[in-house]
Amino acid sequence: MGESAGRSEVFDRIAGQVLGFIQDHRLGPGDRLPSEREFALRLNVSRPALRESLATLEAMRVIARRPNAGIFVAGDGASPSFESMVLRGGLGLPLDPATVIQSLEVRNLLELQAVDLACERRTDENLAHLDAILASTRARLREGGSIIDLDEAFHLGVVAATGNPVFVQIVQAFYRLSKLRREVYFSDLGRCRRSHRQHTAILRAIAARDRAAAREAMHAHIHEGLLRSLVEQPGAVRGDASAP
Repeated sequence: MGESAGRSEVFDRIAGQVLGFIQDHRLGPGDRLPSEREFALRLNVSRPALRESLATLEAMRVIARRPNAGIFVAGDGASPSFESMVLRGGLGLPLDPATVIQSLEVRNLLELQAVDLACERRTDENLAHLDAILASTRARLREGGSIIDLDEAFHLGVVAATGNPVFVQIVQAFYRLSKLRREVYFSDLGRCRRSHRQHTAILRAIAARDRAAAREAMHAHIHEGLLRSLVEQPGAVRGDASAP
């Protein structure tokens, strides 16, 4: 298990280097990439590891390999896969404005459904877990630190309260996708405090099994961050800051 995880991290890192190369050189659809041999030398990685990472990126429709022609950035007809967007986000690479807005729209739908189900299915253990996260958040805020990890833990804890592990995995992908924006968002202590207050309201509604209040609190929590960032900081949609 540990060896498999280690291999995955290596391939993700190499894939991230390839994505970074494409971005740094401002390559677009149809542009040619270095040969496998040259790429391995540039990135200082083994050719077998590079080959496997390129195969992953090809499956994600990020690149296209043409026999006897070379490696190219995927053309206009090939839309990036969700997996490739998650990989880019997890590696801290910026996403285009449309993807930022669309991902937040889907995340909002998912988390509204999650909090609805959490009100119906939550257990005392779920409530104790969420309460412990809020206690840790209060301690972190007293120290003046970012709560980015605790924010993610709280939201995934809400999704876990649905009793559906697949749901957790899906929502977790959106948190990888929004890593860069969330780091910026939670660098502001005022936003951290506001997020904690909103989390407290969400947990209170879940504990009371008040589905209407829980949905309202979650909707306000996600949308307040997005709308504030778009109105107050137009650069937010480019990935500089966004909803929590």
